[in-house]
Amino acid sequence: MESGKQKLEVSSARSQQGSRMRRLALNLLFSAMCLLFAASATARNDVFVSAANISFKISSEEKSYNTEEDVRLNYRITNIGSTPLYVPREWEATCPPVPHIWVWFLDGSGNHLSAGYASSCNPAKKTIQERISKEAVLLKPGDSTDGPLRLSPKMFHLGPGRYRVEASVTGWAPEKFTAEEQSELEKMGHPFITGEAPDSLTIVLTGDLPEHPADHRL
Repeated sequence: MESGKQKLEVSSARSQQGSRMRRLALNLLFSAMCLLFAASATARNDVFVSAANISFKISSEEKSYNTEEDVRLNYRITNIGSTPLYVPREWEATCPPVPHIWVWFLDGSGNHLSAGYASSCNPAKKTIQERISKEAVLLKPGDSTDGPLRLSPKMFHLGPGRYRVEASVTGWAPEKFTAEEQSELEKMGHPFITGEAPDSLTIVLTGDLPEHPADHRL
């Protein structure tokens, strides 16, 4: 009897030890899967970085403009981060093209007065490399890219007065790219800006009232 009891105790101890080993193996497997998932998510997230890494500024060539002439503006995007990154040019290289950079008048009611856009294009599909070569600029830390912007007071029948002009640059939206396309973006070696960076300024319009003036002054 004593010998049988000892065998049962040994068998029970081995069973408990086996259960502990299985639990340990499962815990290690679960931890490894979590690390792999986290690494994969980090790699995907590294393709895009926040617009907080750039500075976006607009400036006006003049302090005041006649209501009959275009308001002439310039924008500048500067990499204020610590690593090189891609920032957008004014337009997406898609069909139809969509602006990355918008500019508009802001009226006293908070409405955006923007010209909109329209264009013809070739719907032929581009590779990601072809698209990005036309759509993006690689900026090292401290580097900038700039360009002109125009607004027409006449289009909105604006009369003389002070007006707020606002603009923003919008980066790339990760959800618009497939997993395969994001992998291609990752191969380009540097992250892409996502999100929005705004700026604004005030200009003065002078001249006569238009035939059908709209009061959008501040």
